[in-house]
Amino acid sequence: MDENTRSIIELAWARVLQLPDDALMAHTPGRITRPDDSVIMFVTLWEHRVLVAPEAVLQRAAELSDEQLVDGPTLLALSRDPGTGSGAGRLLGEATLSFTDSYVTGARLESIVVTDDAAAIGDLERLCPPDDSAEVCLSQMMWKFATLDETDQITAGAGFDEWHRILGHLGVLTPPALRRYGFATVAAGIATNEALDRGLVPQYRARTDNVGSQALAARLGFDRVGSQTTVLLTAPTS
Repeated sequence: MDENTRSIIELAWARVLQLPDDALMAHTPGRITRPDDSVIMFVTLWEHRVLVAPEAVLQRAAELSDEQLVDGPTLLALSRDPGTGSGAGRLLGEATLSFTDSYVTGARLESIVVTDDAAAIGDLERLCPPDDSAEVCLSQMMWKFATLDETDQITAGAGFDEWHRILGHLGVLTPPALRRYGFATVAAGIATNEALDRGLVPQYRARTDNVGSQALAARLGFDRVGSQTTVLLTAPTS
């Protein structure tokens, strides 16, 4: 990955984390913290480590290692600290962060039939497990499409959202019955190339327990350079 691409990613994530634009530019180890009463989030990006959390959690986390903070259950336990002033935390998950600045090639990318018809994308979501559809939220993405086979049957879908006009955050969805046939690779490859065409750096986030999704990112040429673990804090009940 080009050094300039790395700088662009660091800028984008500084904005995602609501830090100064240059907060992640210095290539030095160390943990950056920012108070936030709505979330506990630990992000690693190359040698950077960022913890966003309520003040009480930041104080407790100072005693914990980076390896501990990557762990979802550890963050969930921290959310139960009375000092957070919140109700029960909800673990959104542990995920890897991968990026690329290279186009995906392959004959199938040029020959596959695609549609951006909203009804087709809705049909695709209904063909997939509800948890998968809810996680990807393909129909809500800024740019999305479904792929079709020679009989016009839906085979997969992909798309991306623009993050701060810098990153193209990808999502891929494939019906369980059609997985391992390469449909997700083709759809994600098209989305990757479209993001690059639009001047964005493609970003792929995969849950750490989703081996297939991480393998897909590797096949597409994404470099795994970080992680994100998030617990959403809810308002306390009276």
